[in-house]
Amino acid sequence: MARNYPANTQIQKFLEESYNKERDTRLQWFYKLKDSNSQVATSKQSEVARRKIQNAPKPAEDLFKKLPAEYNPPQYNKKKSDFNAVMDTGRKLQQLVAEMRPASAGTKEKLYDGFTKEGKGRYQYLQCRNRTSPEEKFEFPLLSSWEYGWRLGDVIKKEDIKKPSYGRTRIVADTFYTRTGIPDNPTVSI
Repeated sequence: MARNYPANTQIQKFLEESYNKERDTRLQWFYKLKDSNSQVATSKQSEVARRKIQNAPKPAEDLFKKLPAEYNPPQYNKKKSDFNAVMDTGRKLQQLVAEMRPASAGTKEKLYDGFTKEGKGRYQYLQCRNRTSPEEKFEFPLLSSWEYGWRLGDVIKKEDIKKPSYGRTRIVADTFYTRTGIPDNPTVSI
């Protein structure tokens, strides 16, 4: 049997009045006990913990008492670093890091021609930079994910990749099943 809760406005009003009455009763009880007991009731555990904290010696004082009278902290024989030498090696490493090759003069001119809002300027520059492949922009792949397909044009020529007139390309079927030793594509029936 399904319950129609709250069934109508009369029941809703009744519940609202009940909740308000209960809330008011609890508040009256709280204020009545608050006025009658001026001391705040605390548990014995919190009282014991407070006394322990107050009576406990301060840790710094105990440490100084335990130290011998003539205490010298140990000194280690460390060489002082030559930060200039570190900076020189940092510059050499920075030169070795593969940075993006600079854009051509024609591409740079697009950067300063017009506004992005008009479809010129920075927008046109980024579109032109996006058309160049990563192999042309970088010496070698910066990320491990770039290694997949890096210099793929050297292995497969664009003329060999043909878009089928109907359907999708078979690049997965042609490369995966022969490479892994799986004899044939299981979805294709013989």
